[in-house]
Amino acid sequence: MKLFDHQLTLKSDIYKAWQRHRNVMAVLPTGGGKTVVFSDVIKDCDRPSVAIAHRQELVGQMAMALARQGVAHRVIGPKSLVKLVVSSQIEELGTHFHNPNARCAVAGVDTLIRREKEMGAWFNQVGLWVIDEGHHVVRSNKWGTATTLFPHAYGLGVTATPTRADGQGLGSHADGVFDTMVEGPQMRWLIDNKFLCDYRIFAPPSDLDLSTVNTTAGGDYNPKKLKTAVQSSHVIGDVVEHYLRIAPGKQGITFATDVDTATDIAKQFRAAGVAAEVVSGTTPDAVRAEIIRRFRRKELQQLVNVDLFGEGFDVPGIEVVS
Repeated sequence: MKLFDHQLTLKSDIYKAWQRHRNVMAVLPTGGGKTVVFSDVIKDCDRPSVAIAHRQELVGQMAMALARQGVAHRVIGPKSLVKLVVSSQIEELGTHFHNPNARCAVAGVDTLIRREKEMGAWFNQVGLWVIDEGHHVVRSNKWGTATTLFPHAYGLGVTATPTRADGQGLGSHADGVFDTMVEGPQMRWLIDNKFLCDYRIFAPPSDLDLSTVNTTAGGDYNPKKLKTAVQSSHVIGDVVEHYLRIAPGKQGITFATDVDTATDIAKQFRAAGVAAEVVSGTTPDAVRAEIIRRFRRKELQQLVNVDLFGEGFDVPGIEVVS
């Protein structure tokens, strides 16, 4: 896979930053190719390396990006995840690049932390760690803990949004672990230069009342109060009505506050003749993977999700989000 010029420039800037700093944050807008860039960095690495994410979909995407680069990799995770990674690569590429003895690894952050004792010797050999959605990393959380597992490694975090709603800083001088930040082009540049499509935003009127819904310490709405507010409004029906009016037939992802609401939305989509399924953190791994594959094959028009696709989910065929 050949990198575009703006991706090559960002990669070069990462290497320049490593000449003076240990841990680097690289910023590129959504759709700009962060996964492609860090996969190419990993491909260059001649020491053991590990790419880290927090959900199986993102671990699988990292593994797929490495496979497209022809990079053999192991999967540090349950056998079910390994099976999903292998089957996805065979489906797309006709072969797979999973090798349990590979120098490069992809892993879920929770699995890494749990396996500290049994894999400590390998952790000491790792020369590079990469964390997707690097804005998660502060020293006091599990992400920060994961970075300490690799005492001899350089670090790379990638993100489109190098800020946190809770006000904690990502720099090593503050609450985080990153010593410096390098930035790629802005989203408008990517759109103007035809790397991303432009967008249209519709904001129909709604009777959803959020005046009594407080926010949490992390800056998000209180889940229980938000669910009550949603169910007291007509927003569920509005989602389907406006989809049919504005974007009929287009492949979309709909975000819901909770599983009950997601189930109601999907039911109304199906009643309107729109093929839709619900996916959430409670959906069994194999079922969730198959639903996503059906969406990629355009057998489904709508994925109604709860807290799954807020960041990092890579499906180029998405045409509308609600």
